[in-house]
Amino acid sequence: MQKYRCPRCRSKLEVKRTYDSRALFYCPKCGLHHILKARGRSEDEEYMQMLLAYDTGKVDTKKSLEEILEEEGFIRRREEVQLIISKFEEKGIHIPSVVKDALRSKQDYLVAYNVIEDAKPELGSSVSTLNLQEPLVRILKQIGIEYLYRFQEEAIKHILNGEDVVIVAPTGSGKTESFTLPTLSLLSTHTQELGGLRVEPPKIRALFIYPTKALARDQLHKIRLLAESVGVRVDVFDGDTPKRDRERMLLEPPHIVLTNFDTIHHHMLHRTAFSRLLRTVRMLVVDEVHVYKGTFGSNVYFIVNRLERLTGRLQIIAASATVANPAEFCKTLFGRSFKVIQEDEGKHGTLHFTILFPTLRSHRALVVDTIKRLFRAGYKPLIFSSSHLGAELNAYYAKREGVDIAVHRAGLPEEWRRKIEECFRKGTIKAISATPTLELGLDIGSVDAVVSDLVPVNRLIQRAGRAGRRGQEAVIFLLLRDNDPISQYYKNHPEEYFKNIEQAYADPHNPTVAEKQILAAALDKPIGIVEFQEYKQIISALTSKGLLHKFKDSFKPDPAARRILASYNIRGSGEGVSIIFNGKRIGERSLPQALDELHPEAVYLHGGVRYRSKMLNIDGARSCAELEHLPPNYPYYTRPLKEEWPHIISEIESKRVYGVEVKRVELEIEKKVIGYVNVDINNPTAKGRPILLHQPVTYRFNTKGLVFQAPTPDQTIQRYAEQKEYALMSSYHATEHLMIEATNPITGGVADDMGGISLGTTGLIYIYDGSVGGNGATKALYDRLEEAHKSALEIVEGCKCESESGCPRCTYSYRCGNNNEFLLKQGAIEVLKKIKEGVVTTMKIKEIISEKPIV
Repeated sequence: MQKYRCPRCRSKLEVKRTYDSRALFYCPKCGLHHILKARGRSEDEEYMQMLLAYDTGKVDTKKSLEEILEEEGFIRRREEVQLIISKFEEKGIHIPSVVKDALRSKQDYLVAYNVIEDAKPELGSSVSTLNLQEPLVRILKQIGIEYLYRFQEEAIKHILNGEDVVIVAPTGSGKTESFTLPTLSLLSTHTQELGGLRVEPPKIRALFIYPTKALARDQLHKIRLLAESVGVRVDVFDGDTPKRDRERMLLEPPHIVLTNFDTIHHHMLHRTAFSRLLRTVRMLVVDEVHVYKGTFGSNVYFIVNRLERLTGRLQIIAASATVANPAEFCKTLFGRSFKVIQEDEGKHGTLHFTILFPTLRSHRALVVDTIKRLFRAGYKPLIFSSSHLGAELNAYYAKREGVDIAVHRAGLPEEWRRKIEECFRKGTIKAISATPTLELGLDIGSVDAVVSDLVPVNRLIQRAGRAGRRGQEAVIFLLLRDNDPISQYYKNHPEEYFKNIEQAYADPHNPTVAEKQILAAALDKPIGIVEFQEYKQIISALTSKGLLHKFKDSFKPDPAARRILASYNIRGSGEGVSIIFNGKRIGERSLPQALDELHPEAVYLHGGVRYRSKMLNIDGARSCAELEHLPPNYPYYTRPLKEEWPHIISEIESKRVYGVEVKRVELEIEKKVIGYVNVDINNPTAKGRPILLHQPVTYRFNTKGLVFQAPTPDQTIQRYAEQKEYALMSSYHATEHLMIEATNPITGGVADDMGGISLGTTGLIYIYDGSVGGNGATKALYDRLEEAHKSALEIVEGCKCESESGCPRCTYSYRCGNNNEFLLKQGAIEVLKKIKEGVVTTMKIKEIISEKPIV
């Protein structure tokens, strides 16, 4: 039955919702249209407002809908779009029709479009002139490489000279060859054979470290091809290596081992047979070095130090496509200076780069429509989503549109992901919907289109680098979100997006990490009296706790040390929850994410199939969720209703920062799912009815953090006299964001490793370590709070945005659990100014449960 009729021709009247929640009424038959000034309480009320506007002559019947949309800023003016297209076509650049259609969209705002013409790095010298071993030169010529790029030549020269080098070059430009060739050339002098007899027994000489097991396996074939030419053996050794292969490698070690820092940490800690083979390592290659930031990077700093206790000083080569501060970051991460080899030009075909903002449809509708258009135009797109649910839903809706697409994400079995990669390479699957699992350099074949949701520009560059690597023309779409303040800011200020480059940081003095890693070092081998001089206080504290014992000129570990480190995770991720269907384990999710996705009655999407969670049991190593299959026509998926509460267990220490009392505390963080909302899969923008669980699901973990009582922003309250509660909670929430987000350079890049809670209008702000037991992130912040407050104030005062809530360069956070709502920039400025001016606040440790936390 027709719900609304056109007041002019009585035909069907369509209703669309704009990104700012207003109603657009449109009659396809006679062309009548009207956009309300504000959202009404219901759609029926909005229809009545439209009828009243029509009856009183306030509906503009002279201008076309396109003209109204242009005036309202929902789409770019037609002349502007044509000028953009003409600018490139006049240069002889062909714009693909799928891109032109996107530029001329009547449902989205064109934020930016640019063409990056096909490029290659600058060519260098002939391979014959680079002091490489002759067999390497021959194999390079056999595979068609007569000349290397200039940056590769520079890297080879400095590596052969024994220097520590960091190589920064775009994805697909040949970083792997730039460190593999000189490494093989150096190692081949140790592997020469005479009359079938070895000059020396086989030894591991180099470690190639990758952040994921999949990436190590992906690189194995390429490295082996070169290595075999000079008699160098290469193998992968990690947690997935079969027992038979491990035993073979222990008997006859390869010269180069591809592995990860988790494996190195584990084997040194347990003094395994493999750890004894590490003593002969002379070179350490760390690919994708930008991954090792924050708490993970702090652990890597110590693991490299521990490794060098066994090997002596290593030559270290690092590589990355996106690290913005390579010299500074590598010096912090490895404790020494590096020669930087930088190449800005990637190897790619012509790239068409488009940023769109959905104004008259949802972000999901824009993504799916883009996937469908690319698929029908014959492209092989890689679609990135920053969440598991986003990747699954993109694939689900695209499949309904006839797209041959599969899901690739963390939590799916390794064999599943490898199968998807292989099918995409062979062309039996035409599109992949992925989480960041495919950001790194896995070879998945020819990719000529990348679609990404909003991420910092460094990560977008990494994602975009997956396309056009074989010289073909490619298209890149950055699709902003309709309901996201950060996206709305970049819609209006696209130039700011490209300025907001994430720096990489690590903190070698993170005390919690240092404590764990020094214990690990003692388990590797006793700590000499002159070792770890910078950490004397930590060694003293561990001795006082009875975890280290002094014997003559060394410190040895107590047996309890091994138990303490048994569950220590160098990446800081939570415990896993096994996903069970029909008695078989089909995947895994980490806590606390598993709480949101697998609570009882949750609809869980897994590889494009929908299940319902029957049961979630959180019980340490035995944690699991049992699923049941849902029919293909089941009309819903779910969104959790959740709360997060901090409970103080005990005070560790306290101090005053300016005049504010700050306590460092042991905390229990209580994450609770109290219910869920059914979301209509055919109409995801419709609001569902909240359904409360009979028994809320709770996950509690102990951690460490800090808490302080923020000063009251009196002037802000006066300006918002009728919205006092809003002003207070928004000021404190913005302050909490700034304390975490704006202090990364000071705290060693640990923002990713922390969580924050502002407790309503109370002014109590909690910042806590995101890992079970604590990871040292908030201790690093606590030790530098004066500097952190100063930095936060400088950043928010220095931001020229005029938005009441702020912007991504000051108060907004990509990690906000409240969708960056309840933020007040001026209120945060007042709070931070009062702290700097020395306003005195005092707090008593007590539980306050009357105020709802904002996270």
